[in-house]
Amino acid sequence: MRTRTIMVVTALALSLAAPAASADPALTLAKPTGDRPVGTTALYLKDTSRADPWVPSVPYRELMVSLFYPAAPPDGPKKQFMSEAEAKAVFDEAGIGGIPPSVLTTVRTDAVVDAEPAGRDRPAVVLSPGFKRPRAELTSLSEDLASHGYLVVLVDHTYENVATTFPDGRVTGCAACGDYDTEFWQKLQRGRAKDVSFVLDSLAHSKWAPLLDGSRIGMAGHSVGGTSTVNAMVTDPRIRAGIDIDGTQSDPLLPPGLDRPFLFLGRQSLYTPGTGVESGTWDADWKQLKGWKRWLTVTGVVHPSFTDLGLVGEQLGLDFGATTPAVRGQAITAAYVRAFFDQHLRGRPQPLLDQPSARYPEVTFARTSTPYLPAPTGDRPVGSTAVYLKDTSRPDPWVPSVPYRELMVSLFYPAASAKGAKTQYLTAAESAALLADSGLDVPSDTLAKLVTNSVADARPSGRGLPLVVLSPGYTKPRATLGALAEDLASHGYAVALIGHTYENAGQSFPDGRFAGCASCEVPHDEAFWQKLELGRAKDVSFVLDSLTHSKWAPLIDGARIGMAGHSIGGASTLPAMIADPRIKAGMNIDGTTHVPLAPPGLSRPFMFLGHQLGETACVPGDPTWERDWTQLTGWRRWADVRGAQHASFTDVGLVGDEFGVDYGAKTTALRTREITRTYVTAFFDQQLRGAPQPVLDRPGYPEVTFCH
Repeated sequence: MRTRTIMVVTALALSLAAPAASADPALTLAKPTGDRPVGTTALYLKDTSRADPWVPSVPYRELMVSLFYPAAPPDGPKKQFMSEAEAKAVFDEAGIGGIPPSVLTTVRTDAVVDAEPAGRDRPAVVLSPGFKRPRAELTSLSEDLASHGYLVVLVDHTYENVATTFPDGRVTGCAACGDYDTEFWQKLQRGRAKDVSFVLDSLAHSKWAPLLDGSRIGMAGHSVGGTSTVNAMVTDPRIRAGIDIDGTQSDPLLPPGLDRPFLFLGRQSLYTPGTGVESGTWDADWKQLKGWKRWLTVTGVVHPSFTDLGLVGEQLGLDFGATTPAVRGQAITAAYVRAFFDQHLRGRPQPLLDQPSARYPEVTFARTSTPYLPAPTGDRPVGSTAVYLKDTSRPDPWVPSVPYRELMVSLFYPAASAKGAKTQYLTAAESAALLADSGLDVPSDTLAKLVTNSVADARPSGRGLPLVVLSPGYTKPRATLGALAEDLASHGYAVALIGHTYENAGQSFPDGRFAGCASCEVPHDEAFWQKLELGRAKDVSFVLDSLTHSKWAPLIDGARIGMAGHSIGGASTLPAMIADPRIKAGMNIDGTTHVPLAPPGLSRPFMFLGHQLGETACVPGDPTWERDWTQLTGWRRWADVRGAQHASFTDVGLVGDEFGVDYGAKTTALRTREITRTYVTAFFDQQLRGAPQPVLDRPGYPEVTFCH
């Protein structure tokens, strides 16, 4: 099915575009992006230990392999893209007439035939093409990797493509072509794994051995070449890292799985998690991948977009249905493939693999083994620092034997520079405590490695900034509002994110002590929640007192202070505003309130933002919000977000989506995060900066309804 569909589309498109192809045959591949000249050579290999799987009468397996490598300054003919016979077979199989096959023989390449290799002990990448496709379809990718210092081993799997040309002039066809069931694809993938191991054995015992570092071998492939990468890695431990490029898996990865790095890279239209059979095969393998892993999708591309067939086809005027140009698809493929192998074969960390990049907005991180915070939307670099505070005026409300109240506060702010080490999201102990009851099969320190955007202890930029205090949900460490804090800071706010000691899963202190959730041992009746809200109001006032009488005071404009929180942190905003008139505006994000707002109420601006509770927006509404709404006498808004859940408004939802956890949300956490950022920033821009925000006058998103 996967191949027939592509070939029908190709045949139709080529037939329609025949005049354009005849008029301008000067076709080119993507230019290599590295600084090294590229050489190439063709190898004929013969495996006498096994009969050919597709033509059993042939008592051996013959393979053609193209090597690409960094070359000494070359002088010689460039590699031919395809032979005449291969080009004719491609056209014949697609039923194309009216175009001379020679149009594919003259495609301009960059690799010089039989150039002298430069260097030795190169990391190597094996590449495997799609079914029916000559190895030439991955030439651009091969040349690009070689230009960056890799030895590339591009394998033609005989009888599995429309034509393979051998040195003696023989041309084999596609003996494997015919009827395709699951058993066929499994046989094909397993056979390719054998091909790859044989090729590696042959290279390691050939004149090319000095060019190969046998401890740094990776593999990638397109379509079934990509799915075969999993098979090859399972059977051959020499392959240290692998990539499946747009290939639907037919031979599922079984326990104990694979603990080496793996990347899925495919079409967004087909491989978005939860969308169909194809993405389901990735999901099944994802669960068996135990090491570093990423699942990336690319918008606007189709199956050929990842190969030279898409690139050459577009130059011929063909329309495969892609909305992203083929040259862009090639650039994306080359960038992510190279970054992956640079990180896992060369040990060079690649920020491109940590989180979505503004350079490649077409790429979505569908899932990841290393969670990340989305990039802030403002134009300022962000810094952050941890502040330890001690209130000696009162004992701790949850551990009365402690005669003071200790707090940890993360302060976020616009920074003078984006350079420097990034802020650690959680300590290893905090990560372990938060993950303890999550049910996730991940290392306990996973969240300690979460990728953030703020620079640790960066020098602040500016002074007299509006300040927003943030308070997290119950049992949640302050870091779970980190994405919101970073975003506000990128828009020019100072943000004080409070860790309420003994009210979260666990909190680390600078001296190494760790405080668990003492309040979790107390019965959670209505009196408990009221005590918690009122206690948080005291925490907030103490933090404001401390910050405005510290070295951080010049950073803050004491006349422009707001507060927001999630869950019980949001519910605590009203008691904090009643107790402290310095808080000029407040926001409750999805938190049921337990301390009623009593007359004369509150005249300062306030906003409720929560998830839609029923099938119909605003029906039913949170009864505690309805109760408090009547006591809000100033500017006020109440917005419901359709499809969100409680966790959607925090980093917990983001991490859940990145790990593929189903927590009941219909709207992605990334989308809810966008909505939350927009309304929180707009609210404080209007109420603390006096800048009118139209999005507060009418809903700016289809998921959002204004209930009041």
